[in-house]
Amino acid sequence: MPLGKRALQAGLFGCIGLLLIAGAGAAQAQTAGIERTTIENTPILARGDQMTISGIAAGQPDAVYVWVFGTNYRSLSNRVGVEADGTYRYVLERAVTEGFAPGRYFAVVQHPMIDGVQDVSVVSGTTIRVPGSTPVDLARLQAPEAAAALIAALNSPNSDDTYTMISFMVEDPWIRVDNVTTV
Repeated sequence: MPLGKRALQAGLFGCIGLLLIAGAGAAQAQTAGIERTTIENTPILARGDQMTISGIAAGQPDAVYVWVFGTNYRSLSNRVGVEADGTYRYVLERAVTEGFAPGRYFAVVQHPMIDGVQDVSVVSGTTIRVPGSTPVDLARLQAPEAAAALIAALNSPNSDDTYTMISFMVEDPWIRVDNVTTV
């Protein structure tokens, strides 16, 4: 039985998101997506430090896909398993970040949504494609443009995948020592 807004505490209820598709004639329940993505510690990474990208993926997907674009680094469509509680964790080890050039980097976490299919994927080498569109070679693009091309593909009407994007800076490590006075 429906309840008024003032009587909600008296009843049991739940929430789902609805995706309304024009011309489809029906509403489709959308209970998947990325609830949260974080970079542990700080969005500034000292070259050679470990970095972890973690978050919560709703809708119980088997995996999410992590893409990283940087000044001299590309890592495309890394399959990352999702735990039973919806959490995922992707680690860039010290040996990897040691080779990062200073600059801005972009990480995109792609969620395959309800159908579990990764709509935007690598078809060969560094070329991505979403069904029904022209392939795009990410190797020919600078990091910001490559991330933007991936986002454009994910926003295509031919993809139901969702994503979250975060950026971080990589800097050369340094240590600052204040003047030491003798007593």
